Amino acid sequence: MTEKKDTPQEIDLIELFSNIGNWIGKQLRWILNILLSIFYFFLRNAIWFSLFIIIGVAFGFYFHKITKLFYHSDMVGYSHTISNSEVIQGINNWNYRTSFSEEDNLKIKSIKASYMLDLNDDNKWDIIEDVEENIVTDTNIIKQRVSRFFSVEIEVYDTAMIPPVKKALFSYFYNNQRVVDLNNIRIKLKKEMLPKLQKEIDDLNRLKEVEYFENNKATTAKLGEMIVVGESKTQLYHEQILELTDKMQIIERDLAIYKDPFEIIIPFSVPSEEDNNSTNIMISFVKLFFIIGFFVILFFDKRKFILYHLKKAKGGQGWEEK
Repeated sequence: MTEKKDTPQEIDLIELFSNIGNWIGKQLRWILNILLSIFYFFLRNAIWFSLFIIIGVAFGFYFHKITKLFYHSDMVGYSHTISNSEVIQGINNWNYRTSFSEEDNLKIKSIKASYMLDLNDDNKWDIIEDVEENIVTDTNIIKQRVSRFFSVEIEVYDTAMIPPVKKALFSYFYNNQRVVDLNNIRIKLKKEMLPKLQKEIDDLNRLKEVEYFENNKATTAKLGEMIVVGESKTQLYHEQILELTDKMQIIERDLAIYKDPFEIIIPFSVPSEEDNNSTNIMISFVKLFFIIGFFVILFFDKRKFILYHLKKAKGGQGWEEK
């Protein structure tokens, strides 16, 4: 009886595994046929693709010749006074053209500020946000913004303009009365905190001495013919004193190093190559003409198939591809 019951189940399992194997084989053959079709398509039209690539290189070379080349440099900073959003909005709304002569303005392409983005959520910035491409209301982008840092990007047609632009940028913010007032208040409060912390440290030291000499005096007790000498438990203040000392050192460091309203993490550098150099322009045009060529070649290569389905979609009879 047991063998009769198990036999159909064994047959069903064998058939199931056989069907699964056949299905996987069909899928693999289907994928292989697609890859082979793509390979033969490019091989069959290699000459036409080469022609479109050559056209892309020619357009890129011509565009490079007629385009005004520019350089770009980035600066990453940290604000000790106002928020980064205020810094970024202030720079992007700054009418910097009034700070330069007409001749120098012709050498400046753009000045813009943006946020730093943390892509892998490790509390460290990875890239500079492209404000023009990103949607302002995109919550994912907003979550990736690093609140501590901001970036300023300048694009110039002459690298000699980078130092003057940097000077004008710093002057724009350092002469802002609100920034100056906030920075003075920040320094004033830190200076006022130092004597308070020092007083707390001195009080703890005195308290430690008092407790040691007053509260920890030896106590005696007479038990029959024996005298027992004891000492009460002392209270230590090492951790509190070290913590206050550490706070004082941090404030002293800030007053010595971070006196300015802003801290520059990565300064502007003078680039050695144009941002829109000939290689980048040619690569962009080759990509563009390769995509255009792909669709043009695909249409002529499969025009009967495409026209058949277009006519069929409009209700026509269509014709079979021979």
